Amino acid sequence: MNKDINTLSYQLLAASCVFARIAEIDYRISEEYRTDILKLIDRGIGGFCTFQGSLEATGVMIAELQARAGDTLLFCADYEHGLPMRLEGGTDFPHAMALGKVNSTELTRKVGQAIAREARAIGVQWNFSPVCDVNSNPKNPIINIRAFGETPNAVIPHVGAMSEGLQSEGVIACAKHFPGHGDTATDSHLSLPTLGHSRERLEGVEFAPFEAAIADGVRSVMVAHLAVPALSKPEDAALPASLNPAIITGILREKMNFQGLIVTDALDMNAITNHYSSGDAAIRAINAGNDVVLLPENPIEAIDALAREAEENPEFAARLRASATRIEAAKEWCRSFPPPEPISLENHGKLALEVARKAVTVDDMRNVLPLQQYGTFAAFAVMQDDNLQPGAEFFHFLSQVVEQDCDFGFLDASISDDEAAALAEQTADAEVIVAAIFVRGRSHTGTVDLPAHISKALNIIANGRQIAAILLGSPYLRSSIQATSYVSTYSDSTASIGAAALALGGKV
Repeated sequence: MNKDINTLSYQLLAASCVFARIAEIDYRISEEYRTDILKLIDRGIGGFCTFQGSLEATGVMIAELQARAGDTLLFCADYEHGLPMRLEGGTDFPHAMALGKVNSTELTRKVGQAIAREARAIGVQWNFSPVCDVNSNPKNPIINIRAFGETPNAVIPHVGAMSEGLQSEGVIACAKHFPGHGDTATDSHLSLPTLGHSRERLEGVEFAPFEAAIADGVRSVMVAHLAVPALSKPEDAALPASLNPAIITGILREKMNFQGLIVTDALDMNAITNHYSSGDAAIRAINAGNDVVLLPENPIEAIDALAREAEENPEFAARLRASATRIEAAKEWCRSFPPPEPISLENHGKLALEVARKAVTVDDMRNVLPLQQYGTFAAFAVMQDDNLQPGAEFFHFLSQVVEQDCDFGFLDASISDDEAAALAEQTADAEVIVAAIFVRGRSHTGTVDLPAHISKALNIIANGRQIAAILLGSPYLRSSIQATSYVSTYSDSTASIGAAALALGGKV
């Protein structure tokens, strides 16, 4: 090990267990932001979790910061389906549910390898993937297509394959969100969900993918911000799992015998910040059995609080030292791999499209497809927010697949009946209506439902014509749309959007 953990001061010991948020876009444009980041490095922070920015510039930033820190930092990220989940650039692979639908562990492993290669190429050594949650609740507003499936048997093979693919390339995999976030109806970015199942149910469903991941050698586990009364002491029934000793130490560390890194989910989420200061949350996290205090709202406050607690409490100091030792061992494991080899983004793109095409399911009850059988059609992209890029990508791909004239337009929840009627008149020559639905579970939205007016608006626009609904996201929205043909991609990645266009052209 590069560090002798036993000789570190309490301040350095505390800092080594804290991982802060960093966004290349802010680092590039704000001198004050860069100064704050450098102060954290000088304090001995253990690492950073990367967010918005470009791929190339993020790689440059990471190299600069590693040089400043003497190559002692561990960089992590949420690259569940590839680097574009957080950055501009890299390969946008289909989401986990698409991989589950393809049901080829070999392809899942290859996707994990490809993501790891791209991550290592820019200096990211720890990927918060795979998602081990069993998405048994169709109304889940945050997991949804991030899960491989709806049953443990559907999830377990792909959890192992993704972990193996990532770790074979020198990137630490992370099983999340323990003890299981799949059957919740609340977004923990907004408030604290409660998982109300019995312990027997939890052990039979929620635990199973995590136990399999641990048996397969996953090197880290992330603990969720959700209350689980059945696993808690009565006085801790409302305590988040991420701060709960009975769940982390009692179950994950002792019962499941997991010896790797344990990391909290992001501590700057409302489920935590609504109830705890950064310092209090950090202390509770370590006392509960976590090793990494991830993204405290105020990293300096968290470091100082941990150091003070260590100075006053020998038992806490020992826990902090044990966590720092595990973190250093993880860094050593990453360093044991040779430098990454050159990667082929072209080959990765082909892999992404292969998975996306195999994941597509088509239910064409009245032979509405392919679109080539019509002289004209009208296509609308139903958007979840003000980011129109996915819809524009869909129109671009569709125009390459079909040759006939068509009208393109965007819809959102603000559409009125009068506006829908006007669109019906404007598209009167179209023989069929295509509705691409870009709605899925997203953080901070609190819902995965289709906006109330959309289905009605589509029927007004169609005015008796057939509708081909393309579910580019949540497959559970089918019951909310009255259509005669359904195409499901289980993902809104670039490759999945392209595969949807191919399906409309009869080429899937």
